[in-house]
Formats: sequence, C-alpha cells, structure tokens
Amino acid sequence: MHALPYADGSFDADALEQTLQHIAAEAPQGLVYGSGFEARTELLSLVEQYMPLIGNPVRVVRNMKRALTFFALLDVLNIRHPAVSLQQMSPQALASGAWLSKRNGGSGGTHIRKVPAGAVLEQGSYYQQEIPGIPVSILFAADGTRARAVGFNQQWLAPTPLMPYRYGGAVSRAELPLAVRQQLLEAAQKLTSAVGLRGLNSLDGIMAGERLWILELNPRLTATFDLYPAGNGALFELHMQASAGNLANWPSLGEQARAHYIVYAPGSMRVPGHFDWPDWTADLPRAGSHIEAGDPVCTVTAEGSSADEAVMLMAERVRQLIKELN
Repeated sequence: MHALPYADGSFDADALEQTLQHIAAEAPQGLVYGSGFEARTELLSLVEQYMPLIGNPVRVVRNMKRALTFFALLDVLNIRHPAVSLQQMSPQALASGAWLSKRNGGSGGTHIRKVPAGAVLEQGSYYQQEIPGIPVSILFAADGTRARAVGFNQQWLAPTPLMPYRYGGAVSRAELPLAVRQQLLEAAQKLTSAVGLRGLNSLDGIMAGERLWILELNPRLTATFDLYPAGNGALFELHMQASAGNLANWPSLGEQARAHYIVYAPGSMRVPGHFDWPDWTADLPRAGSHIEAGDPVCTVTAEGSSADEAVMLMAERVRQLIKELN
C-alpha cells in the first residue's frame, strides 16, 4: 500500500510519480482511479505514462469536469440543469436569486459556497443557481455506447456555515419516483452516447417532486460504489469489463439497501489508542492520531430491507459511536 500527500482536492505530483515508478516495475494491468484527479487531470496523463487507465480516458474526465463543456453538452442533449454563469455576475443579478459558486473539478461538496451579492468569482470557479430539493444520484455502468443502471441513491449533506454542501452520505435502493429514475437513466444514456463513457460512473441531481435537474457527472468510481456490495468483487469486475466495452456479465447485487454516513469531528480530537471500532465502521483513523475539527473521522454503514430501514439503523449507530468516542 502507498500513501500519497493529498491537499486541496488533489494529489502531490512528485509523490505520485515516485509511487507510479515503484508500481510500474510490477507490470500492473492498469490503474482504477477515483477522486483526486478531476481538479488536475494532468495527473491522469502522468499515470498514463506508466500504465493504462481503467475507466474513462483523460479527455472525457477533463471535459466532463469543466463547466464550460459539460453544461454546453447538457444543453445540446436537452438535459435540464440549473442555470450557470461562467463569468462575474453583477451584484444586482446575484441579489435577484440564490446562487452558488463551484470550482471546476471540485468533489465532495467542500468547494461549494453560497454567494452573497457583490462577491467576486474566483478563478477556476463558476456560478450555479441554487435549486431547493433532495440530492439524488444514479450509479451506472457504461460500455462506450450503452448505459445500464446499477442503482438509484438518495444523498444527504453534512453542512457547516463555511461548507453548506459538504457531502454527508447516501443510501442505495432509494424509492425515487419512476419519472425521476427515468430522467436519471435517460441522462446517463445520452451522455454515454455523446462522449463514450466507460466503466462505472455516477450522475448527481436535485429532485423536486417529479422534476430533476442534473448537477454533475462523476466519470469515475464514486462513494456510492460501496453501497452495492456484490460477492467476490463482482461489481469491481463489472467496472473492469465495462471499461473494456462489455456489459454482458451483470452481477447479482442482492436486495438489501445500504447506507453510509461520514462522521466528521465536531471539534479537535485525538483518536483513542485502544478503541474497539465496531465492524460497521470503515475508513478508520490511526490510533493516537490527531483529527482537526471538521475533518472526517470514519464512515458508518448499515443495511436494511429498505432505504428507510437502513437509514434509521445508520443514524442509531452514528449516535452510539459519537457517544463512545466522547
């Protein structure tokens, strides 16, 4: 295992290249990548110098994570999305509605800010109209031509005054209206046909009643991948095969709903040296390590026969864990 420095939503280039040199000596099949590359897609190009990418090529990631090209494509494909502006808006225009600023290539929601009238748009960012509603997503597999749904999810936030859209978690097998599920899958299919998406991808949106606004495409493995456990790594194998253009061997994903929640430190804390972590926790910190306020502590998971049941159990486990840590 190799640990890389990570800051501001990306990896350190020098550390990444040194690690790639070590791994390349073992003749790997390729790299399956997740987050940490969208803000600096040149790092994916660096990876390609040492090994193949398993998933979407660099150009797809670059174009789909740039507001200019992504939202222009949504317009061409007639896919509904919130209004966006790539240029500085006047104080009057900002005051006339609810607007957010987002960073090109941002992930996890920590880069999203509410925009007061008169705020200056930072370089590399854009405005997006704030749409009240419920965050939802689709996890889907694509073979370059066709898209097929793995599942539909409902997401929630873990907001702070500075980061009102920080990602909090999600639950699989969400009981979304049929019209919303159809819109998500149709958008996934249109985007797959347009840019040749491959492997597992996710599409995020905001649902209000039976209407849907698409927010972003994640052309890579995402956190919702873990919400669909399949035996013997079958879902990971689906990603590998779909990246190679094959959707024929569809795995059995079971009927259980699964939820996960990211527990953030409410204040500065030190991880207990001999804490007995429950088996329903993941992404665990090192014993004795220091965690700053607002940084993630761990992930709590739960399963149930329905999304509501999984969420209720997850919430109880979060309360239990926080009590024990304190």
